Amino acid sequence: MKKIIDFVVKNPVTITAVLCFIFYFLPFKPKPFGDGEYHQGTIQLIDYILHGFHGNVRVDKGLLVLFYYFTPYSLAYIFHSDTVYYLFGIIFNSIFTCLAIHYLFKAFDFLNLSTLSKFWTLVILTLFPIHAYYAMGILAETAAFFAIALFIYAWVKIITFNPSVRYFLLLALSVILLVGTRPNLLPFLFLFSMYFLIMKFDWKYKIVFVSTITLFLVALPLIENRITPMSNDFKSTVFRNQLLWSRFELRDEPFNWLPQHGQDRFTSSDYLNNLKKRQELDSICTTNNYDKTQFFIQWVKDDIIHHPILTLRQYFFKFFQSQSFIISPLMKSDKSNWIKYGIHIYINCINYVLLLVAMWGMCHLIKTKKYRLFFPFLFLWGWSLVYVFVFHSEQRYMFPIRPVLALLFAYSLSSYFENKKKQDANP
Repeated sequence: MKKIIDFVVKNPVTITAVLCFIFYFLPFKPKPFGDGEYHQGTIQLIDYILHGFHGNVRVDKGLLVLFYYFTPYSLAYIFHSDTVYYLFGIIFNSIFTCLAIHYLFKAFDFLNLSTLSKFWTLVILTLFPIHAYYAMGILAETAAFFAIALFIYAWVKIITFNPSVRYFLLLALSVILLVGTRPNLLPFLFLFSMYFLIMKFDWKYKIVFVSTITLFLVALPLIENRITPMSNDFKSTVFRNQLLWSRFELRDEPFNWLPQHGQDRFTSSDYLNNLKKRQELDSICTTNNYDKTQFFIQWVKDDIIHHPILTLRQYFFKFFQSQSFIISPLMKSDKSNWIKYGIHIYINCINYVLLLVAMWGMCHLIKTKKYRLFFPFLFLWGWSLVYVFVFHSEQRYMFPIRPVLALLFAYSLSSYFENKKKQDANP
């Protein structure tokens, strides 16, 4: 058994690579190109550069996702084939998923976590390899997963050893990549930056971190405005539509946890009611020449005030929905219910073991006064939950914190095994 444990702990990257290879041949995967925005946007970015920085680029969400896929898509560009783009993209995702696991396990080493805790962490990640699943789509999830793993690596290195400029630069770059691929996590950047500035680091390190972040905050909007025709009206429309949808999500159908887009027979009555209300509010604003965003915000505020119990019930179910994994292609397939629900019971049992042990790990960090680990994780996990409560609730918005859960899981087990060893030595 010891040989197996040692092999697993020494080869987390190899095991992750094998998982990604296996997942490529499995029948249930994400939609190859998601909603298509990153696929189309990256091709348009390449065209934009090849045509002397002329043209338009589709940027619906995180701009850095396009730059993330720029390398594999540039290599596939000469073939002008979606099949080749997809193949190069998921190979690239698989490489970065392996790199994320590499950095995560390096962080385990920095914290001197036990071999057995690292073994069981890799086992639970392997029993339900959602990171390998998301690597099979041209999505933002893998880039965000890697960004958090890199953040953990840099932060743990900084707080456990004598830091160098390199690690503070890595820390800043990891936060930039996270926010650039998941813009909904922008508040985390500000929360963590404020926490970082009050810590007792040499000012040269603070200057490196803050100047790098500031450069990003200035440069990214300028680049986005230069390459895309998207107006502020588009962003305002997305904002108010998401905000309105949050008031209907899990309202009348609290157990319908499938992602909703209104384009198939699985559309919920909540989503349809949301569309009706959107049309109604749009019509009122057009007739009376109201500012749509402000009117939508006011309606949402009033709805929360007039339905406090309903709102709390929605948040309760949103918490569990956002922590649970629903494989949409499988649930929407013609497979038997035994297969559909059997697989989902299996993966979510594993997932909740990871989640509950990680929550215990957060409590243990408080108990042992390891606040330097606790607060960054609290900011990231806490804001992610606030987002799914106030805006749109889907598990993929919680997926980026998975490396945090893995570290907390390993930390909890390591603490448990260490305490048990002490008790056995002193009965």
